[in-house]
Amino acid sequence: MTHLEVEALTECTWRDVETAIDDGRTTVIVPIGATEQHGPHLPLRTDTTIGDAIAERLANRLGDALVGPAIPFGPSREHEAFPGTVSISPRTLRTLLGDYVASLERSGFERVVLLPSHGGSFASVAAAHPELACSHDVDVVAIDDLGRYLELLNEGLDRAGIDHREPVVHAGAVETAVMLAVDPDAVRADRAPDGYDGPVSAAKLYRDGIDAYSPNGVLGDARPATADVGETILEHVVDAYAAEVRDEFEALRRDSREVE
Repeated sequence: MTHLEVEALTECTWRDVETAIDDGRTTVIVPIGATEQHGPHLPLRTDTTIGDAIAERLANRLGDALVGPAIPFGPSREHEAFPGTVSISPRTLRTLLGDYVASLERSGFERVVLLPSHGGSFASVAAAHPELACSHDVDVVAIDDLGRYLELLNEGLDRAGIDHREPVVHAGAVETAVMLAVDPDAVRADRAPDGYDGPVSAAKLYRDGIDAYSPNGVLGDARPATADVGETILEHVVDAYAAEVRDEFEALRRDSREVE
C-alpha cells in the first residue's frame, strides 16, 4: 500500500496496516450492523451494508481513517419470527466490542469510532462506551444516539423532497433508497411493499415482535425510494457525523495539550 490508498482494513496485508499507521492513518471506524429481515425486497445484510457505506464515506471525509470489518450481528429478537434473522444478546455485543477494540489497540491504532447502523445496537454501544474508554489506551468515540440517527435519516428524506417521515426506520423508504444508492442489484424493486405506517409502541415491538405490526416485516412505505434519494440521505448523515467526530477529536486534542 502506498499513499494511504487502502481504506478497508480487510483488504490490507499486515504490512499495509503497518505502513498506514506509520503514515498517520491511526483511526479505525467500526461499522456495527445486523443480520435480520428487511421485508420481502431487501437482503438480511441491509443494516450492515448501510453501515459500511456510511463508514467508507466518513473515512474519506476524515482523511486519516481506515474502515474496520463490520460486526454483522446485533440484538434482533424482535425480528426472529422471520427466517434468516441472526440475533445476539446485548451482553455478547458488548463483549465483542471490547475484544475488537483491544485488538485494534495492540495493532497500534490510536482512535476508534464505533458506528452502529442497526437500531437495536445503539443502546449496547452506549452502555459499552464508558468501559471501553476507561479500559483501553485508545480514544474511543461512539456515535450512539439512536434518536439523532433517525432524525438525520428523516431530514435526508426532507432534503430529497420526499414528504414522508418514518418514526421507526425499518425497510421503508429510507433504507430502500440507501440500498438503491449503494447496492441496487440487491434490491428486489418489484417486491417493494407498502408496510405498516401507524404508531409503534417500543414495549409491544420488543415483547411481541415486528410481525405484531407488519406481516411483511416493513415499517413505512418503500415505494417512494430512489437511488437519488438514497444519495441525499447518505450525504446528510455523513455531513453530520463528520462534523461530530471532528469536534470530538478536537476536544480530545485540546484535553491532551492541557494535560501536557
